[in-house]
Amino acid sequence: MRVKIFRPGTTARGFTLIELMVGMTVGLFVALAAISVFVSTRTLQTVSTADTRMNENARLALDILHVDLRNSGFQGCHQHDALPVDNLLTDSSNLFLGSATNLSVSGVYAVHGTGSSFTPALNAVLAAQVPPPDPNSDVLSIRVPVEPLSLGLSTPMTTSTGTPQVGANTPGNTFQTGDVALIANCKAGAIFQVTAATPAITGLLSHATGGAFDPGNAGADLKNVYRGDSAVYRLQTRHYYVAPSVARPGTNSLWRYTFPSTAPRAQEVVAGIDRMVISFGLDTGVATDRDLTVNRYVTADGLTSAQWESVLAARIQLLSTTVRDGVTLTPQAASFAGSTVTATDRRKRSEVTEVVTLRSRAP
Repeated sequence: MRVKIFRPGTTARGFTLIELMVGMTVGLFVALAAISVFVSTRTLQTVSTADTRMNENARLALDILHVDLRNSGFQGCHQHDALPVDNLLTDSSNLFLGSATNLSVSGVYAVHGTGSSFTPALNAVLAAQVPPPDPNSDVLSIRVPVEPLSLGLSTPMTTSTGTPQVGANTPGNTFQTGDVALIANCKAGAIFQVTAATPAITGLLSHATGGAFDPGNAGADLKNVYRGDSAVYRLQTRHYYVAPSVARPGTNSLWRYTFPSTAPRAQEVVAGIDRMVISFGLDTGVATDRDLTVNRYVTADGLTSAQWESVLAARIQLLSTTVRDGVTLTPQAASFAGSTVTATDRRKRSEVTEVVTLRSRAP
């Protein structure tokens, strides 16, 4: 260890006050620059993350709606241009797209949000949901198969009023009392509600009239005798709408109400969906001269009951938003569905659009 010893008469040199001030100034400048870079990087990362999540939410919502719209009006191998599917269901609450709306074939329906109300009128059950659907957006109803798998008849029917029977206690038989079923072959089809107490155990898909079933069966005649070439599917109608988020207050989400269900309730499906508008591609030709080509797109308020059978495609327009506030410096205006949406928060918004062809209506 070496120790430097200062002898008398020598001078120990250090920093002058000016040198110290200059050094502190340079150090402070470097520190401020480093802090500025750090803050800018963090801000950029926050905005980028929020933007990425917004796009992911929009894509997820589009994927969910796309799959269900593609499968809307599913009839097995029975094509839409064949004889119409026989609908045994009563109108009841009309949550299943019953015969009252002339939708036994198309399997898709919507009401258009005008900003203050819905046109046509919104189903009373959906209007009573908490939180209720936002009237700035449309409400879309789609009838789809619960799963792509079908069940074959274990015993051929002998009369059109008989009871279809599928495999009992088989892994594919998940039928419960109150489920809605489609029985179909390539020539005919019928929709009915299962009234049997234990259809999964017995395999019997009874469809009696009366009782405390919603919507219930208006009749027991399937109109056709279904045999070994027939298949049975479970059906649901899924109602999609935009409503205030419960999980993330201050934002909107895409919600779904499924009917029938063992525990009917609305579910928050995708966060960050601010608005939704659905336009339907319509074949405007007369019933005897349709070329299965979309001639124009209209929203639900521009369709009559009969025209739903001429819908070939659907255009989905979603206004997605960042779940996190404070992403932009000032409130931003967004272009959506031909108009401008002015926000009061500092969230970023973006419009996404996708066109879906209805598989059951495709040529």
